[in-house]
Amino acid sequence: MLHSSDFVHLHLHTQYSLLDGACQLKRLAELAASFKFPALAITDHGNIFGAIEFYQIMQKAGIKPIIGCEVYVAPKSRFDKTAGKIQDAAHHLVLLVKDETGYKNLIKLVSSAFIEGFYYRPRIDKDILSQHSKGLIGLTACLKGEIPSLIMRDQTERAKAVTFELSSIFGKDNFYLELQENLIPEQTKVNQGLLKLSSELNLPIVATNDVHYLKKEHARAHEMLLCIQTQDMMDNPNRMRLSTEEFYFKSPEEMKKIFAEIPHAITNTLKIADACNLELDFRKMHLPHFDPPEGKTKDGYLEELCKKGLKRRYAKETPEVVERLKTELDVIIKMGFVSYFLIVWDFIHYAKEQGIPVGPGRGSAAGSLVSYLLGITDLDPIRYGLLFERFLNPQRAGLPDIDIDFCYERRPEVIDYVTQKYGKEDVAQIITFGTMQARAAVRDVGRVMSMPYADVDRIAKLIPAEANITLKDAVSGDSELAVLYNTDNQVKDLIDNAQVLEGLSRHASIHAAGVVIADKPLSEYVPLYKTNDDQITTGFAMGSLEKMGLLKMDFLGLRTLTVISKTVKAIKKLRNIDVGIDNISIEDRKTFELLSSAKTMGVFQVESVGMRDLLSKLNPSRFEDLIALLALYRPGPIGSGMLDDFIHRKAGKIPIKYDHEKLEPILSDTYGIMIYQEQVMQIASVLAGFSMAQADLLRRAMSKKIPEVMEQQRRDFTQGCVKNNIGKPLAEKIFDLIEYFSGYGFNRSHSAAYALISYRTAYLKANFPVEFMSALLTSEKDNTDKIVEYVTEAKAMGIEILPPDVNASFHDFTIEGSKKIRFGLAAVKNVGKGAIESIVEARKKNGKFKDLYNFCENIDLRLANKKVVESLIKCGAFDSFGLYRAQMVVMLDKTLEICSKLKRERNSRQLSFFDTDTGQDNGFACIDKEIPQIKEWPETEILSFEKDMLGFYVTGHPLAKYEHQLKHFSSSAIDKLKKHKDGESITIAAMIVKIKQTVTRAKAEKMAILKVEDLTGMIEVIAFPSAFKEVSKHLLLNSVVIIKGKLNLREDTPKIFITTLFPLDDAYNLINAIHLNMSGVRENVLETLKDRFRANTGKVPVYLHFDTPSKQRIQVLVGDELFVRPRQELIKDIEDILGVDKFSFVLQ
Repeated sequence: MLHSSDFVHLHLHTQYSLLDGACQLKRLAELAASFKFPALAITDHGNIFGAIEFYQIMQKAGIKPIIGCEVYVAPKSRFDKTAGKIQDAAHHLVLLVKDETGYKNLIKLVSSAFIEGFYYRPRIDKDILSQHSKGLIGLTACLKGEIPSLIMRDQTERAKAVTFELSSIFGKDNFYLELQENLIPEQTKVNQGLLKLSSELNLPIVATNDVHYLKKEHARAHEMLLCIQTQDMMDNPNRMRLSTEEFYFKSPEEMKKIFAEIPHAITNTLKIADACNLELDFRKMHLPHFDPPEGKTKDGYLEELCKKGLKRRYAKETPEVVERLKTELDVIIKMGFVSYFLIVWDFIHYAKEQGIPVGPGRGSAAGSLVSYLLGITDLDPIRYGLLFERFLNPQRAGLPDIDIDFCYERRPEVIDYVTQKYGKEDVAQIITFGTMQARAAVRDVGRVMSMPYADVDRIAKLIPAEANITLKDAVSGDSELAVLYNTDNQVKDLIDNAQVLEGLSRHASIHAAGVVIADKPLSEYVPLYKTNDDQITTGFAMGSLEKMGLLKMDFLGLRTLTVISKTVKAIKKLRNIDVGIDNISIEDRKTFELLSSAKTMGVFQVESVGMRDLLSKLNPSRFEDLIALLALYRPGPIGSGMLDDFIHRKAGKIPIKYDHEKLEPILSDTYGIMIYQEQVMQIASVLAGFSMAQADLLRRAMSKKIPEVMEQQRRDFTQGCVKNNIGKPLAEKIFDLIEYFSGYGFNRSHSAAYALISYRTAYLKANFPVEFMSALLTSEKDNTDKIVEYVTEAKAMGIEILPPDVNASFHDFTIEGSKKIRFGLAAVKNVGKGAIESIVEARKKNGKFKDLYNFCENIDLRLANKKVVESLIKCGAFDSFGLYRAQMVVMLDKTLEICSKLKRERNSRQLSFFDTDTGQDNGFACIDKEIPQIKEWPETEILSFEKDMLGFYVTGHPLAKYEHQLKHFSSSAIDKLKKHKDGESITIAAMIVKIKQTVTRAKAEKMAILKVEDLTGMIEVIAFPSAFKEVSKHLLLNSVVIIKGKLNLREDTPKIFITTLFPLDDAYNLINAIHLNMSGVRENVLETLKDRFRANTGKVPVYLHFDTPSKQRIQVLVGDELFVRPRQELIKDIEDILGVDKFSFVLQ
């Protein structure tokens, strides 16, 4: 061993002891190396989630990794799940892996614990342990181990019997009695008992420290971690915690000092470390078997499929295509990936046969001609200059990476097919771990510290919303957060503790897309994990599975593919037009007009405000422009000026120059700018004579920026250029350009594949807008915010959105007439799929519903209960019955009671007056359908219910009647705020829809957080204490107010910090003068205006503006007797008389 310390930690909990272990692996390795540990063990609670990652990190640090686990052992059988309390359900036991046999046995045990033994925790039992104990060393664990527990309860004989039993299972030399010293009084008693057992049974002892965190000063942060786990607070004296501050990663010197009187407990750690010598082989691949049709080889079958694809994809087989195919097939066969391609082809072929929408490709796989010919991708790599070597390089080890997009609704069908074909035990979805990122760590720690939510929220939002930002970065410099950190002790305490927990794994879940397929049961290679809803996944995350040579694929669910599919079906149904979406022209004029006009809400990848702004500047006129735009719309290219440069070159504002004539064919599509990684590879090949495989290594070297490697690549490139008669100075210059642009270069294959989806959605929106918007709304039926956005967009496109109606609506949004879309019932709150099916089925069977009674009689009231029916009433889905919504809600209880009784009696075949059906109203002829004579709800209540049920207003908007007036009092609509500057003074007119009052932490001063909305959107506005004192009297729910304040654009969504706020009615008092444009107005209209002025006498002057016959504009001030008092009613009257564009007013 390379290191000199003579102690090894054998009981240690990493970040994978979820919300319990606080030892991050990289920090752990750094600390272990500083202490010169020769080896180190990982023993997480009940799992080996982190085993492979730990193994790699420790090896890299020069430390021998020891894989282990602190398992939970059921007191009886692992199948017995009758223990009343969690503490009675299992004991602890530490297992350490000696060799490959032990590793495989540990995998079996951990998998069984989750799949068979889970009860509160994943549990094994002694029966399965005895079957899989070979190659394992056992330690008696902490105070929760079975033997320590028995010693604490003075059951010495029972403790002795269990000790003998476990030593028999492991073998005498493979079972150790575990001593700890953590200042817990009971531990002293247990240690004495263990030493006695050691003496009596001649069993070895070993010293451990049950490490849960890295440093002693992290003990408080660890307590907070336990509070996060148990959803408790630090100020609760009865919270769960470790009893002392001794569970940290102690140095060898500290451990030797503690166990100075029992030195062999220390030396035995080295003995165990010497016995543990697991060597994992990461060079092997475990591809599943693909069986070709009888009489065919896999290689031959792949070639046959490619040749069929060649005839389908190309009208003429050119030498370039044939040669490219031969090259790719040679590489694929040589690298042993034939089965891989056939497996992917097989499940994509299945999906397409079943009518499941499949994406045109993603990632570098689009650069493969074989992928294109097999139908794995839909983009011609030759036409678009996509490179095979970017995808699969014979000089680069590792499996290729083919990720597939499927319709998000039918993706599970493909996974089911793969599972059935390759075997349930050989296929699984993949575990993933959520981590505590900077903001999340602050929020979690702030909560358990009992800090007010508003304060924690404010601090968390001061952390820049950047990928991979750390708290250390966030508090550096002179940022607002840094100032708080350095001046406020509580904020410092919060951040310091959050930093300890930052980056820890918080929870386990199923990866959104990952599926692994093996050549034999997965339990032969990896541990299995069982989720809370009983799904079996791998117990290793994606990176570990790839390292082990297992085939991992991403089966992604892409909503846009569903939208495209449903749009195409609707077009066929309504217009009888077959849109072959795979074969549409990529030079469609309407599509590029739509893209250039930036009317791309709902269009894949280009609907954000930033993208729409760029589209309007770029005016894309060809498909290549769209590919480039997707590649450039990233922080790097935007910040570097590349994007602006691209736009100006396309517009002809900057001349396009090439340093060498050979660069023009490579860079002409991108106006002389290096945008793609493939361009870097092509330049290296054409100018320096690199093979494409070498060029790919250059690309990879540039992304990693290792100085020595880069210097070698520079020499090779320069020498290659010189051989091709390119001068060294120019070669150096071109390499410098490559090096500069490589930092921003993007994968052209991925950008092109996704640009194709963008283009297809733009094509459908431009040419079939109603069908597209209907499908788009259906796809977002569960996302109220998106529904609101797309309804607004549809209206702007001249499409009428009809409200939900039980006599017309279906599950999805549907098309009625040429430019009308009917709201789908699935988007109504509280209305589930079963209820909708019952409604549609009843309508199909019996025709349209006549009234509320008829509706309730004919549907299944078990599926459509009172809550469902009431929701339908409130959203207006029964308005066609001709009653007030208020009347129907009052009638509902009695209606449901009568209908339920009718159904019960019919089902029991009892005769009653209900059965004396005269052919009218299905049995209701004899019932007095009493309709309560009550008024309809007020408009505000009707609209409020609509908003609650649908997410937006259907029959109107509370602010609609003020629409034009509000514009006069606003400097911006809410949806335009992002176009203003951070810190700018802003005035908006809006309605208060939510009020949350809270207090500040420092002085407990009152403040408020409001949600307000106008006709365009919603925003959060904050009244800090100074403003709150002035505006609190005006904070009334659903009131319309004028808000003045400072705009905050530092986060994802804009906010306004209130300066002042007052009711809309008060705003009229700010009017100094009214100006009316009287051009073209008849004399009788002037008389009508005078009447309105006299009815609103006041002190504000009114100016009339006339056009003379000589086309001069003159201004006339009305007499004092016609001065007015501006009020809402007066302004509305003026609007009605003259029109909204005929007047304006001056504010104070």
